Amino acid sequence: MKIEKWVVREHVEGVPDVDRVYEKVVENVDVTLAPDEMLLRTLYVSVDPYLQGIALDTPIGSHMGADSIMEVVAAGPRAAHGVGDLVQGFGGWRSHVVSTGAAEPWQTGTFPMVFPAYRRLDPGWYDDALPLATALSVMGGPGMTAWGTLAKYMTVKPGDTFVISGASGAVGALVGQLAALAGARVVGTTSSPQKAEYLLGLGFDTVVVYRHTDGADTVREALTRAAPDGVDRYFDNLGGTVTDVVFSMLNVGSQVAVCWQWATQVGNEETGPRLLPYLMFPRATVRGIFSLEWFTEQNWKDLHADLGSRVRRGEVVCDHTLHHGFDAIPAAYRSLYGDRAESRGKVLVAL
Repeated sequence: MKIEKWVVREHVEGVPDVDRVYEKVVENVDVTLAPDEMLLRTLYVSVDPYLQGIALDTPIGSHMGADSIMEVVAAGPRAAHGVGDLVQGFGGWRSHVVSTGAAEPWQTGTFPMVFPAYRRLDPGWYDDALPLATALSVMGGPGMTAWGTLAKYMTVKPGDTFVISGASGAVGALVGQLAALAGARVVGTTSSPQKAEYLLGLGFDTVVVYRHTDGADTVREALTRAAPDGVDRYFDNLGGTVTDVVFSMLNVGSQVAVCWQWATQVGNEETGPRLLPYLMFPRATVRGIFSLEWFTEQNWKDLHADLGSRVRRGEVVCDHTLHHGFDAIPAAYRSLYGDRAESRGKVLVAL
């Protein structure tokens, strides 16, 4: 059978040039399954900013890894899942996948890790209010990141000033809504007035429009106006100048969640102040967020019961920007790095 995949053909630092980085390859594959293997058809693939780091660590000629939803179309007698099962896992930008679905070590990256085993999706968890695609958004990794940060680490009190950098993406928008529901005063940063308007519509109290070229003085002036009483909670999607400024505004007992560092990992922004004094004096706590640690069966159930119920009641909005077709994947990924107002929340591609 023919299997399509997008492979990494060049490592390019900075904002991804998808026309240089990715190449479509079509292979004729004789699918003869081992007893524990499955043939899976990809239904949805995810495009996320963090994939730039994955691409840089992917060997040239190898397929691009990414989170996906797949359907089992054939299975060996000892396979982990059966024909017709829906599963979520790191299947990548491929039309079909031959795999055992077992946990897969990732040893080529800066920090070795393990991608979890494919998990079977319960069809009863999904309907018109929470469609299947949400297994890659509010009911998937982004939702677990946002919900897990507030449920497992951060304590949010009414009246806290909660700042979220890079707030208009799938994770930041969820964090902001959950913080607002907990009574915090929510401040976001984003890259365009259109995205700022979107966040205000989700319940953010104020939004700072920040561009990568803005200097520290400009950012400090804007954030001081937005958070005149300092910062109690900070969810960091951005790093760089915004984070340098926020650290100098941390209040006593503040908490910081470091989720991603766009400015350094993509924007090549390597300079900034020495930050440790800004942690010492306010006795701040900083924790790295790596949501794979929360990928347990019980946590998935709790996520559906708590965050899923909030979505069903209309308390939390989970927007999707859906692209269509295998050939649309690179363009969908490119859209993450612009100011396109039509991109809302989680960006997915339906195959």
